[in-house]
Amino acid sequence: MQNIYGDTRVLDSKVRELYKLSEDIMMENAAAALEDAVVSSLEKSLKDCGAVCLARPAVLILAGSGNNGADGYALARRLMRHEYAVTVCAVSESKSQMCVLQKERASAIGVSFIDISEYDDYIERISIDLKVIVDCIFGSGFHGELPYEAQAVIASANKNCDAVRIACDVPSGLDGLGNVAGGFASDVFFCADKTVTMGALKMSLYSDIAKDACGEIVLANLGVSRGNFEYADGTVKCEAQLLEKSDAKLPHRKVQNVNKGSFGHAAIVCGTKSGAAVIAASAALRFGTGLVSLVTGSKNFDCATNLPFELMVSPSFPANTTAVALGMGLGSDGKQFIDWLCENPNVPAVLDADICHSPFIKELLEKRKGFVLTPHPKEFAILLEQCGMGVFSVKEVVKRRVELVKAFCNKYPDVVLLLKGANVLIGIKRATQNEVALYINPHGCNALAKGGSGDVLSGLVAALLAQKYEPLQAAVYASLAHTSAAQKALEAVKNDFALTPLDLIQALQSI
Repeated sequence: MQNIYGDTRVLDSKVRELYKLSEDIMMENAAAALEDAVVSSLEKSLKDCGAVCLARPAVLILAGSGNNGADGYALARRLMRHEYAVTVCAVSESKSQMCVLQKERASAIGVSFIDISEYDDYIERISIDLKVIVDCIFGSGFHGELPYEAQAVIASANKNCDAVRIACDVPSGLDGLGNVAGGFASDVFFCADKTVTMGALKMSLYSDIAKDACGEIVLANLGVSRGNFEYADGTVKCEAQLLEKSDAKLPHRKVQNVNKGSFGHAAIVCGTKSGAAVIAASAALRFGTGLVSLVTGSKNFDCATNLPFELMVSPSFPANTTAVALGMGLGSDGKQFIDWLCENPNVPAVLDADICHSPFIKELLEKRKGFVLTPHPKEFAILLEQCGMGVFSVKEVVKRRVELVKAFCNKYPDVVLLLKGANVLIGIKRATQNEVALYINPHGCNALAKGGSGDVLSGLVAALLAQKYEPLQAAVYASLAHTSAAQKALEAVKNDFALTPLDLIQALQSI
């Protein structure tokens, strides 16, 4: 796991104080990291894509008026030692002391400058040779809407599919105060192929909106190690933990003298849309659960639905149930199943989909713990309303997800909330702790945006709960397995639109 911070400006200032580093030195390190990104991206483009140039490869740097712009002018100066045609477009006039100084240095070494009025002519003239565009307009301090001139330039840059787009620190247009906003952005924002962020990872890079803005995220040091930067000020706490693929602990079987009962019994409630429950049950069985039953709540359930032979069917919860999955395709208020969960407080459960609509969900969450909830934004909006926490649109949930997840977890301690999205956000407030712990899984992809993908995830969580994993562990490991399976499946299907839930389940055997 890696630390993610909200506002890193306090750390930046403390590093300068502690380690006697001038702003100039730290800026030079930032420019060096950007230089490495530009050179490697440009060389890869020329080599792998067979890109051609009429003259020299051209690099365009979009510079603002503050220290992000200063990074851009410093980068331009450093790039002059390469065989590139380097140009800086001053999107706004230099204002900060460092921006003025770095522009003077770049001018002295022969960097070419253009202003906004010359931008279109430059693009038309240099379009074939333009290989890299670097965004140095705004950094992590940005908040609000971009000025019109910046929006126009960024919109044009985003349309340039032939050039690699690199952002300095935070893509311009993303709200830098990620610990507060979580997902606000200007109407127009820079869409980078790579973002070189400085000093420490930032929450603003991991909102759902940021998924289309940041591309690959690279962390650059500013003259001290990452640890020295992050712990320069002991009062600054990280906002979340970034999950890495290596953090997953899969349910490998290490003991030989076992039987199917040794690996738990997952009971998947089967409602009016039985397909969702079957998908979840099949995923649970594939992910190591010893026994899986579809619980129908009725003896009149029609078994002639071509159920997989390996799944059992029961009108009620089996006596040896070790975990429950409730909500997928339920189609009702789930009162009888909620009553059972209240009567069996030691059986953990994953709650998803239709159960968020239940008028009894608030009562259930207040009566007992041991739950993992896995809503998507619309279901989370409904859940918040059912729990008396306000009425929110889906758009508001996506924008304010950090704030709303924290509020929910504060109200329901020891309940794990997994909010699905472009970047999965997992939260829990331990009853013994003062703050909500947040975890972000950034490894998902748009191929998962298809009916049934969430049912697979619920089945994976249920499988781990059945095998005695703690709820937070089950949520984290299942989420990582889910995204890893998607990546494995995509290798087989060769595109980003053909992935199905069954492909996901099948790919679990390869992770």
